[in-house]
Amino acid sequence: MTSLRLALSNLLHERGRTIISVVGAAFAVVLVFMQLGFLGSVENTATLLYGKMRFDLLITSTEYIDLSRPGSVNRTRLAQAESAAGVQEVLPVSLGTGTWRNPTDDPQRGRKLWQLSMVGIDPGTLDRVFLPPTAGGIFRDDDEQREAGVQLAQIDSVLLDRKSKPYFGKPTEMPPGTETELNGRRVQLAGYFQAGTGFSYSGLLLTNEETFAKYTGRPTKAVSFGLVSLKPGEDASVVAMRLRDVFPADVQVFTRSEMEDGERSYWVHKTAVGKFFYFGVLLAITVGAIFIYQMMVADIKKHMPEYATLKAMGYRFGFLFRVVVNQALFLAFGGYAIGLVVALGLYELTKLAAGIPIGMTWGRVGLVFVLTVGMCVASALLAVRKVRTADPAELF
Repeated sequence: MTSLRLALSNLLHERGRTIISVVGAAFAVVLVFMQLGFLGSVENTATLLYGKMRFDLLITSTEYIDLSRPGSVNRTRLAQAESAAGVQEVLPVSLGTGTWRNPTDDPQRGRKLWQLSMVGIDPGTLDRVFLPPTAGGIFRDDDEQREAGVQLAQIDSVLLDRKSKPYFGKPTEMPPGTETELNGRRVQLAGYFQAGTGFSYSGLLLTNEETFAKYTGRPTKAVSFGLVSLKPGEDASVVAMRLRDVFPADVQVFTRSEMEDGERSYWVHKTAVGKFFYFGVLLAITVGAIFIYQMMVADIKKHMPEYATLKAMGYRFGFLFRVVVNQALFLAFGGYAIGLVVALGLYELTKLAAGIPIGMTWGRVGLVFVLTVGMCVASALLAVRKVRTADPAELF
């Protein structure tokens, strides 16, 4: 008799207990998958807007924290940067917040106020601020982008991200030309673009600089950051160091990779959002391990006479140890398979219902498998100590 066969026989003999154990392990697996999925969506959406913009370097205020709290930079700093060697162009971008009134007749959300983020740019630089449609920009095609440039040139007109949360109003219920309220003033919805939301904002508006200043009260000489494009062949790190040497201490200069890495690190490691999901993973593993441990201890106690008999027959503790560990591995494989299938379904449901860009990755599949096996084996190592107490003398 092998330890593997005996472990399988034990599990099949107590089918009810085995099913409960597998379901418990699967529940923990689903929780881990969901927490890691949410954590991954935090990381992915942290740079969502930056990923749709054209720039090699980014000039920000020293007060910059994240997209929702960017601080401000004087336009003279952008002019200074544009005159530096290796720089081709510096474009201003302003970020702010606004209170948007849902103009629809939705019984739950219509006519109510909701806070969203605003982006102000020069309409003439639209195609240089954002990537082209074919490269993942914010417009579906060139015609939509050209039309957006015309619409943005109009005062008191805004474009709304069609991927904004539903409580801002559904695009099908708000055709271009719809009038509503923004920060207590009348504004016209001129059209749509498509960027996507993140954990720092749930809705996004795009407008021209004059309208942005009018609705936010921010002076036009202050912008949130500058998008720096370099001349062909220039090294971003070299030009960044050059700008840092000449700029005073009121601005910062980042390469694209530095900005994106910093933004991800901030949201994943420094905010309560990222820490919450890390804690959720730890909690799920702990709860799963405790559950599996209790089920395995109960199983060992019930089979104590059989373990004592095996000892009396000459089987050493190492054999019994392998039996218990193999049982844990069977539970891990079964719980993982069920948990993976359920998690895939929940990922799709979450994307459709909440609009959160959550998706499965091969790295996450492997990580959760390792965590599941480790959880079950750790429980077995704690529970197997009970086997040592099996005494053949108690059989007589």
